[in-house]
Amino acid sequence: MFDKTILMSKVLDILHNNGFETFVTNGSFDIVAKRENLFLIKVLMNIDSLDESHALDLRAISHFLSAYPFVISIRNNREHLDDEIVYTRFDLPATTPKLFQLMLQDDNIEVIHSSKGRHTQEVNVFNLKETRKQIGYTLEQLANRVGISKKAMYEIESKRVNPQQGTVRKLESVLKIELRMPYELKHAEPVHLKPKDNFGKSVSDELNRLGIDNSSVNSAPFELIGRENFSLITNLSNTPSDIKHEIIEMKKLSEISESKAVLISKRTIKESIEGIPIISENELSEIKHSKELGKIIDERIG
Repeated sequence: MFDKTILMSKVLDILHNNGFETFVTNGSFDIVAKRENLFLIKVLMNIDSLDESHALDLRAISHFLSAYPFVISIRNNREHLDDEIVYTRFDLPATTPKLFQLMLQDDNIEVIHSSKGRHTQEVNVFNLKETRKQIGYTLEQLANRVGISKKAMYEIESKRVNPQQGTVRKLESVLKIELRMPYELKHAEPVHLKPKDNFGKSVSDELNRLGIDNSSVNSAPFELIGRENFSLITNLSNTPSDIKHEIIEMKKLSEISESKAVLISKRTIKESIEGIPIISENELSEIKHSKELGKIIDERIG
């Protein structure tokens, strides 16, 4: 029986065969992978089982770590996924393992995008507009030739929407050019989630004061993620020794993502745990700027 364990193994094999360094975790993402770029991957048998809170976490973490988020799956509630389509779930790209492998191997692969039942393709709008003008078509004339409204044609040329697959074929036929663009990896849009308690809010406010934009995280081995001139992974605890497993996961992620990791404690603890430095809440409030925080973290790495 094909299950998530087998699917995870398949995705890891794809990554290793393409020269990626990886480690497996759990929560809002299952696999961290690094080659030239960093990928955070959620593996699901059914993409419709993706939880919105996990998706928001994955988007927030990916944004602050400058990582590419991906969901790898094989089916939805109705059918198996198509190997030529990039699906969208909560603004995250979702593909089959086969298509993901092709993306890693070919920078010029063309795909179809599926969102809310619409199948669209990205097109070269500069070539579209220039060719239309060279031929002498107005927006309305070209729209009539391909069977869409003038407004729809304007939105396509303005890159406000991607045209549907059938419209792309008609445009290419009428203009006698190829308009389809290869798939382009995209970073996640910024997401800022609210802290879940007063301690988290206090630390988040202090990081903002230092100029470190940040977000709470609900389902990961850390509770805050931030970035200024460095990415920051932060866990919050009054008794850090109780979260040793999470600390080990934090260290792995900070190393592979080349970010800084720190524990913020309610009480003063003058040691590090698993090589992760600890800063007390009171000490954090006395730090003047982000560079000072970064220097303290570097000095205390165990």
